[in-house]
Amino acid sequence: MNFSLFIAKRYFFSKSKASFISLISRIAMISVGVEVMALVLILSVFNGLEDFQKGLFNTFDPDLKIVSAQGTRFQLDSIQLTKLKQIPGLKFINPILEDQGLIRYDQKQLVVRMKGVDASYLAAGRLKNQVVEGDYFVQSGEHPFALVGIGVFLAMGMSFENVFEPVEAWYPNHTQLKRAALNENAIRRNFFFPSGVLEVEQNFDNQTVVVPLDWMEELVGIPGTRSAYEIMLQEGADDALVKSQINQLLGPQFAIQTRDEQHALLLKAIKIEKLFVFLIMAFVMGIASFTLFYALSLLVIEKRKDLYTLMALGVTRQQVFRAFLWIGALISFSGAALGMLLGFVFATIQQQFGVVSLGIPNALIDAYPIKMNPWDFIWTALVVIFITGLAALFPARKAVQMTFNSVK
Repeated sequence: MNFSLFIAKRYFFSKSKASFISLISRIAMISVGVEVMALVLILSVFNGLEDFQKGLFNTFDPDLKIVSAQGTRFQLDSIQLTKLKQIPGLKFINPILEDQGLIRYDQKQLVVRMKGVDASYLAAGRLKNQVVEGDYFVQSGEHPFALVGIGVFLAMGMSFENVFEPVEAWYPNHTQLKRAALNENAIRRNFFFPSGVLEVEQNFDNQTVVVPLDWMEELVGIPGTRSAYEIMLQEGADDALVKSQINQLLGPQFAIQTRDEQHALLLKAIKIEKLFVFLIMAFVMGIASFTLFYALSLLVIEKRKDLYTLMALGVTRQQVFRAFLWIGALISFSGAALGMLLGFVFATIQQQFGVVSLGIPNALIDAYPIKMNPWDFIWTALVVIFITGLAALFPARKAVQMTFNSVK
């Protein structure tokens, strides 16, 4: 066995004569363990939140989305659409016309996001499982209907029983407004009845109305234009490969977005928050490592006579130096191992039973979501090694100086 490690193990496992030094060593070990446990749990919560958001987006977002690179409405000609449908892996191509408008009903009004869809959208079963009341359709003969977010439905006081008073939708006539013609022709109007209520997530529920595509074209007044084409892939299709093929077909004037790219800002914000929390907890761990620094410093003073004896037996400076580094490593690693074990156990309990609740009424989830990532454990271990290594460096040097420089 390495001699420095042997000395470190003897000092680590043997009871110190000074009970205060032993107490400080235990506090150092526990503080490292608590910080490691807290860091593992917090990072797992952020992973869970990110995974929950992605799962939530999967309920209403397409696998791929074609939008204009300039952020404007666009048109794909029949040749482009034919070639697009020939790309392997595509299952549904849903044309979308989406914009904000004002709806009025029973002397109430609300600005909403109106999303025009065609029959292929319903054939793909998009949002079908999110219908909590009513039926799943947006057209009945020549009569337009709409799937309404539950927040919009409740805020406007809509009712399926009122078949005489439709919901009125208003949209600005940009042609008239460019001429500064503020008259009744400056506003386009259309009507619909609610067919079903959707419950997806708060932002969607409070502002979304899904309407027929031709109805939306009539309201906007620019037929044939699209806000996007939403693509659903066949099971097992490689979205990166399909995205590359669509890019080659349509060129740089179009942007092809994956599910993560459609919400890039939100997911990036979660990752940045996770990074800053990791750095803050690492800083707190650095403060907690002062107890390790004091424990090793006191241990150096207590073992001074033993160090003189070891020096007389021929122990070198490097061996003494490494011995105290090993002592710091044993204290910190034992605390880190305990913290990771407790973090894994508590995270598993939260994952299975949801012990700690969010405390938010009517939330989509009752408890904090948890998802453990092996990389979080690895990065936590590296931070522990770095911080505790720095904390043990000065006491180890002090032990060498006290042992060898004080001998005349």
